[in-house]
Amino acid sequence: MTTASTALAVYDAGILTEKQPKVRASLADRFLLLLAIVLAGYAIDGRGFAYIGLPPLFIGEITLAVGALAYLTVNGWWKPATVSTGLVLLPLVAMGLIRTIPFVSVYQIDALRDAVLFGYSLFGVIVAAIIISDATRLAKLVRWYDRFIKIALIGAPCVFLFYRFARTMDPSWPWVDTPIIQCKEGDLMVHLAGMLAFWVAGLGTKPRWWWLMLMAIDVAMCGVVDRAGMVSFLAVAGLCMCIRPLSGAPWRIFGAMAAAVVFLAVSGASIDIPGGKGRAISFDQIITNVGSVSGSSGSDGLDSTKEWRVQWWKDIYHYTFEGRYFWKGKGFGISLADDDGYQVGDKTLRSPHNVHMTVLARMGVPGLVFWAALQLSWLGAMVHGYRQARRDGEERWSALFLWLGAFFLAFVINGSFDVFIEGPMGGIWYWTLWGVGIAALWTYKNRRAEFA
Repeated sequence: MTTASTALAVYDAGILTEKQPKVRASLADRFLLLLAIVLAGYAIDGRGFAYIGLPPLFIGEITLAVGALAYLTVNGWWKPATVSTGLVLLPLVAMGLIRTIPFVSVYQIDALRDAVLFGYSLFGVIVAAIIISDATRLAKLVRWYDRFIKIALIGAPCVFLFYRFARTMDPSWPWVDTPIIQCKEGDLMVHLAGMLAFWVAGLGTKPRWWWLMLMAIDVAMCGVVDRAGMVSFLAVAGLCMCIRPLSGAPWRIFGAMAAAVVFLAVSGASIDIPGGKGRAISFDQIITNVGSVSGSSGSDGLDSTKEWRVQWWKDIYHYTFEGRYFWKGKGFGISLADDDGYQVGDKTLRSPHNVHMTVLARMGVPGLVFWAALQLSWLGAMVHGYRQARRDGEERWSALFLWLGAFFLAFVINGSFDVFIEGPMGGIWYWTLWGVGIAALWTYKNRRAEFA
């Protein structure tokens, strides 16, 4: 047999094709590690971490470029499209492109910056394809998240305390007036909700009491500053307690928080939070925040911000559902805050504090329908996966679907009251979760044993 025929026989036998994926998989694995580091940075340091890089390419865009290269190397890159829930993304992206491309020449980088609302869905597609190509990566991501929880619970309060109480020592990035160390309490509350859901689901190591106490402290500090984040956390905690009532984690956290509230009430202690929207860690502040969520709080500051948001949302409803922007919206690139007459502060606000209203204002009613369909179908798929896994006795799978669904819900709730998913800190996390969910659905149907 000639050398050429021998080589051909070896190739046909699959020996060479088995070696090649090992090289290709390494790039995909390195991308996942890079993405995990970037997500951890966003969760702990928020906007300060987001500005790593050189304008206009920051860490998020750099990571996306690496992910695109990794996506091209994996086998079965098209398989996410075989998950029916994933196909719901297509009309949303198509509508987004239609409402972005015509405005690039007018608004330039602003149009592209606003379009990340749907553009970051590339992270979801890439992550889904990479996990599907090697289903063992799903378990790896879960292990990484388990380790991330400890890092975040220690790092986040340090960032919070430094950003709020030592701001004069906090340097800014030379290319943008943004502190290098920065904490946005609402964003952090979403991640605390995800960590709690992870513990309740039973995916990681059982938390010791000091981790629960640390989480309770984090929730207390952030909750007095940001109401939307607190609502997100409480909603996820309530869901977890209903589904897994025997889990001790949420009960212990609420017990510690209740003890702290009693202490504040009895002692009358009050700690002003610098730059914390005029709020303080005190019993009166907690009562005021609770009142502002359910109705009128008696605080001019809290009530005025709520009324400002509601009035803006009403205006968006009127000029879309009842006006000339019904079919197309105003598009991506225009500053909605300026055009709608709701600009405030340093004039940098671009979108209403509600991602659903942002979609409605920029893509019209059809865009809102596509957006709602994407979220409802994905959450519905998680519920279906959870119930089916329970019926099949697949406890680890049911835990995964519970965690993903609860965590995703926290993003949706917080995004309903804040500019969150429109930026990289919330958007990349949001779409990554979406992609992990798509991969989980495919893996559960085709290779469930690899996550047993």
